[in-house]
Amino acid sequence: MKNSNQETKKNSGSASRSIALSFYTFLSRILGLVRDHFMAVTFGTGLVASAFSVAYRFPNMFRNLLAEGTLSQSFMPIFSEAEKEGVVQAKKVAGVILTTLFSFLSIFVGLFYLAAPFFVPSLVGGSKEYSDLVIELSLILFFLIMTASLASIFMAISNSEQKFFVPSLSPIVLNLAYLIVFVFILPFYDSIEEKVRILSYGIVAGGITQLLIQAVYVAYLGFSPIYGFDFKHPAIKKIATLMIPAILGGGFYQIGLLIDIFFANYIQNQNPGLGAVVSLDYSQRLIQFPTGIIGVALATTTLPTLLNALKSDNKEIIPKELSNVISFTLFLTLPASIGFLVLGREIIDSIYYGGKWDSNSTDTTLNALRFYAFAIPAYSLNKILTSSFYAFQDTKTPLKANITAFVLNLFLNIMLIGTLKHAGLALASATCSFVTLGLLIFHFSKKYSSIEGKIILRQLFRFIPSLLVLTSCLILMKFFIGNNFFQYLYELNLSHANSSRIYVFLSIGVATLAYFFIAYLFKLEEFDIIFGRVLKRFRREK
Repeated sequence: MKNSNQETKKNSGSASRSIALSFYTFLSRILGLVRDHFMAVTFGTGLVASAFSVAYRFPNMFRNLLAEGTLSQSFMPIFSEAEKEGVVQAKKVAGVILTTLFSFLSIFVGLFYLAAPFFVPSLVGGSKEYSDLVIELSLILFFLIMTASLASIFMAISNSEQKFFVPSLSPIVLNLAYLIVFVFILPFYDSIEEKVRILSYGIVAGGITQLLIQAVYVAYLGFSPIYGFDFKHPAIKKIATLMIPAILGGGFYQIGLLIDIFFANYIQNQNPGLGAVVSLDYSQRLIQFPTGIIGVALATTTLPTLLNALKSDNKEIIPKELSNVISFTLFLTLPASIGFLVLGREIIDSIYYGGKWDSNSTDTTLNALRFYAFAIPAYSLNKILTSSFYAFQDTKTPLKANITAFVLNLFLNIMLIGTLKHAGLALASATCSFVTLGLLIFHFSKKYSSIEGKIILRQLFRFIPSLLVLTSCLILMKFFIGNNFFQYLYELNLSHANSSRIYVFLSIGVATLAYFFIAYLFKLEEFDIIFGRVLKRFRREK
């Protein structure tokens, strides 16, 4: 019986550890929503907002390619192997990789600065004033790829040691940099162009602060890298071998995003006033709220768990571990998907409405959000499964899946933008995320470890009562209570934005409580993972 309990704890390890990490990520995402509110009311969906959105996508694209997964997840198995030979060896490996990375990124950033004035205008189109502003902002913001990539190595060292708190602070720091600029600096400026330039410099300052915090924490843990130029070091060859397929795979995804920018700018130029670029960007950010909290957190904690299982030659726990993680992901992402589908308009208004953001901006954003919402579970699971392939030092299989998705995405973009405009880009992305998910599951089961589909289907069947109650609560609030509730709030002289916030808070609160209550009645394991410790402590005190 004791062994069984120990095995259960091991199998739910990633899910349990992800709860704390999800909480820190939740705080970051809340700050991100506050940041987006300031962005929306300050810049709206006009050309300045579009210029910033496009300019920020360049470093963000490469940051997602390197810092958000490929680089850190390729580094962790190498660091873990080096640590077997001792802490000093691990510190040398980290130092060599960081030195090489810094050298490469310096050249890469320099080349971007030289090339941007030539390729950006052809990418974004529009007026010369618009393309000039995109170039200027991109030259400021592109330095973020340097700070984010270096910080990701330090964060990977901390995560390898099962330390997740300080790495999770990294996005919080960047969001705080945004808010400091919005609250304490921008009110002293009138020109919207001046505001967006100052904001860009403030974001870069936040990126530098991110890097310093992670480096100091790694030194505190006793793993401060031993720097040195040694391009022939075996670790360099090994991380390159792992990263090149992963970069190519992620590269196809990021090139797909770049093509989305091109199509969105094309749609915007053909439909003046539509705000296609910014609307697409804001709808993506809303979807990143649940996928960042759930998908990234679980992917971050799953990789060390699988690495430890492989290191200790304990592969038999992997099928159950992954099945539990997938079930737990669905338990959290399916309600998020339903919530965005039912309350999409109210959620958008609660965050963005006011200032330069009006009902037309909401309508345009909602068109894309509805399609993205369907794919929230797939986006999250793709992060987890890709991370699982990296545990086996396999970056080629995700590459093949991403190539397939890239080709399909390009085809769907061309087919859909004529009728759906920018919402067609969202539908293409959502469709491809499910195709990628199917390919990753198929190949992982075939090559490494079967994913226990029976467990997942059994759990999904048990989720149905909770999901039905949650959906019923949201529909009841929207279609039977919503209009009267808003009218009452308007009579109290509350603004539309504040009324939307109260309505969304109450609707989500009631639906969430009902969802977890039904999960408790049906004794779902996922409920116990989230609230088990609290309930045990409560019963003990009672």
